[in-house]
Amino acid sequence: MKNIFSIKDKVILITGATGYLGSKMVEHLSLADATVIVLSTSITKSLKLCENLSIPLKQAFDIDVSNKESIKNTFKTIFDKFGKIDILVNNAYYGVTKRFDCYSKDDWQKTLEGTVVSIDMTTQAVVPYMKMNTQSKIINISSMYGIVSPNPDVYSNEDMINPLSYGVGKAGVIQYSKYAAMKLAKYNINVNTVSYGPFPNVNLVKDSQFLNKLADKTFVKRIGKPEEVTSVIYFLSLDESSYVTGQNIVVDGGWTSW
Repeated sequence: MKNIFSIKDKVILITGATGYLGSKMVEHLSLADATVIVLSTSITKSLKLCENLSIPLKQAFDIDVSNKESIKNTFKTIFDKFGKIDILVNNAYYGVTKRFDCYSKDDWQKTLEGTVVSIDMTTQAVVPYMKMNTQSKIINISSMYGIVSPNPDVYSNEDMINPLSYGVGKAGVIQYSKYAAMKLAKYNINVNTVSYGPFPNVNLVKDSQFLNKLADKTFVKRIGKPEEVTSVIYFLSLDESSYVTGQNIVVDGGWTSW
């Protein structure tokens, strides 16, 4: 009998896989017996993460999500090597960090390319492979700042406030997912967004006052734990969650529900 609530042997691609959130996804989904493909801008970083997590090195790749040919060639190589692509997690991001009144047209272009445009390119590239499956999933990573504005009381100075272009781009990701879910439903491809709240890497962020302010803005009065990153990704990767599409699932301790 088929095991329910299992992602065993699913081929899951994760972009931005060597970052804080991405590496947690890789670790936890691999422990659930999925074949997790580690995608980052650096093959060295991808290989190192695989080594650290005892994942086969053949699952490490480099990719440039700003380049259509890089995406196309990488996905083809993965499909040829593993025979299928079940799930794509669009976690990679790049953009410009500037003050509210300092953006140029080029700055806006770069950040929108690093959010919505890059996700569109990976989606368009993966869909032909996903059409071969009975069920596939695309999971786009957004942020609570795609839903609400930063609260300036949290930050000790204005330069620390989450940049405008980041929030605008992440809001675009949420809408992109809704539209793509509508267009791809006929191919049994679910498209959803996960919007994370405060999950700072405490190994890098040492400002206890800042961390306490972050925690205080949530219902549960704490920041997100590393082991809480992947649960919603796991859920959306299941065949049993296939009736969930076009949704934005917020993982923020209640921050955006005030």
